[in-house]
Amino acid sequence: MRPFRRSLRPRRTAAALACALLGASSSAPLRVRGAAAPAADTTGLAAFVDSVITAEMRREGVPGAAFVFVREGRVVYQRGYGLADVAAHRAADPETTIWRIGSISKTFTALAVAQLADRGRVDLRADVNRYVTRVHVPETYPLPVSVRDLLTHTSGLDEIRPGTQAPAADQVLSLAAFLTPRLARVRPPGETITYSTYGITLAGELVEEVSGMPFERYLRENVWLPLGMRRTNVTVPPELARDVAVPYEREGDSVQVAPWEWYQTTPASSVNSTAADMARYMIALLQRGRLGTARVLSDSAGGEMLRTQVAPHPRVAGVTLGLWEDFVGGLRVVEHGGNVAGFSNQMTLIPSENAGFYVVGHFEGSHLRDNLREALLKRLYPAARTRRPVPPPPADFATRAGAYTGRYAWMTSCHTCRPRSTSLVLDVSLRDGALFIAGNRWIEVEPLLFVRHDGTGYIAFRTDSAGRVTTMFPGSFWSFERLPDPGPDGP
Repeated sequence: MRPFRRSLRPRRTAAALACALLGASSSAPLRVRGAAAPAADTTGLAAFVDSVITAEMRREGVPGAAFVFVREGRVVYQRGYGLADVAAHRAADPETTIWRIGSISKTFTALAVAQLADRGRVDLRADVNRYVTRVHVPETYPLPVSVRDLLTHTSGLDEIRPGTQAPAADQVLSLAAFLTPRLARVRPPGETITYSTYGITLAGELVEEVSGMPFERYLRENVWLPLGMRRTNVTVPPELARDVAVPYEREGDSVQVAPWEWYQTTPASSVNSTAADMARYMIALLQRGRLGTARVLSDSAGGEMLRTQVAPHPRVAGVTLGLWEDFVGGLRVVEHGGNVAGFSNQMTLIPSENAGFYVVGHFEGSHLRDNLREALLKRLYPAARTRRPVPPPPADFATRAGAYTGRYAWMTSCHTCRPRSTSLVLDVSLRDGALFIAGNRWIEVEPLLFVRHDGTGYIAFRTDSAGRVTTMFPGSFWSFERLPDPGPDGP
């Protein structure tokens, strides 16, 4: 179980985050509804998923959604719910309705770079500057930023906001033009996982320069078409425009059409897809790059996409090549969420079960995806319901708690902005012999490692060379740096 309720929504406001922190193709045809499991199992899955999604849609007033579950190389269940276009009364269809997938786009960029490495055109250990010439990563630190650092969100590049959106499609800059004035390094590479839109965008620039193709064309020719993902794109072609889901957000008691967002960070933000296409993608990821007779990665490279590459502590979730790791009870999953105005998405893979699911719905701030994920994993997999052992607080911890207490800022923020911009600050205090963070008690189990009071996750801390606690890691992209004490005169 993740220590905080991970919503995978770096765009949300600080208040919302604080509430969320609780812890043609040669591919084989896909069969739907029950091909991978006995009929009884499939029927049970369908009924359960339908009940959760329809209840969540009703509770939040979500107009439309789609879901697909895959296992052992086949689609087990897929369905559309509600409406993709309210005004036209057009139903959400898992095969044809095109949704914006937001930050799940990052995983395609990571796969593209891994594919280039698999083909011998890129060395993941090499300096990024070896492959990009239209932009230059500054030599701020002795160690250069490697290609692998971009895919594991350990590049140390600043997350500069605002400025990642363009007002209209014709004002979206080339990747190089956007990145050139905005590449700033704020920490050494390879050390700290910090959710990085800029790192993945730079990885997209690398794809363009190494391949000699525009980013979207590379993905279309090397990933989407080989996997039969014919309705996946960045720029929606005219013949598919009528199948795009309308973005909606709730405004008070009404549902309003949201603006279509145009991003300068295309490789991190701008892919559109259908639930059926996402099923093909998930199957390929789970099968180490293979779907039917199509293969987009070698077996070894496909395995690296799902293997833990960096983690802040052996008992704390980390990151693969472009996917976030999590431990739900004793169940390991790798996943990515995606938010964009009007839509919320979640892709979750369970490698040990060769299974995964994707859900999308309207409203950027919807909790439908989170609540479905939690309920579905616990229903299907007993390991997801297990708990860690929770010891009593050490008798002397109160005398040592000052090493940890204080204010911690989420590291996915703009460090070079003046004043510095940060979307979330957490207070860490002492309560009843344990740390109190985000509404929960955390008990020390060993130096620098704490378990949540209900046994659902760990938090790790890191010290500097002088032994001072400097960083807090709830897992995956949740990384917080300790802020200086304000002193007697305040901040």
